[in-house]
Amino acid sequence: MYGSFSSVIYTLLSWWILFFVLQRLANRYPKNNSWKKDIILTFIQSVLILILMPVLANFIR
Repeated sequence: MYGSFSSVIYTLLSWWILFFVLQRLANRYPKNNSWKKDIILTFIQSVLILILMPVLANFIR
């Protein structure tokens, strides 16, 4: 589905940046999460999306 390794890296980085920005914006108030926690959490979310998208695409077809 992704075609090449560079495509996988770009997709992973795109999801990671999107999730990271949303995580930082959503958890500003009333207390801040640590940067380390947000980076790790959003990376895990990005990897899961990267794995589940082809599975869902094949399931829907």
